[in-house]
Amino acid sequence: MSNIYPVSGEVTIATATVQLAEAIAVLEKGNDVFDFSALRGLDSTALALILACRREAERMGKQLHCINLPENLENLAALYGVENYISA
Repeated sequence: MSNIYPVSGEVTIATATVQLAEAIAVLEKGNDVFDFSALRGLDSTALALILACRREAERMGKQLHCINLPENLENLAALYGVENYISA
């Protein structure tokens, strides 16, 4: 699948601005699958990033798919009650 964007590095409050700008840029290029398998670290900012990207994708008429989510991110999403918004 050529439309997969590999989310890598860390998604934290310190990297969120850069990560969001990059993610929106790849959405604009047609990537609508975000693969989190290369993610090395995250905090709750990762949820905010996904939700912001989902809104942006919907604004573009696309549907964002997130794959290979880390278990701790899925658990955090469940804690906040947003798990249905971040899964593929």
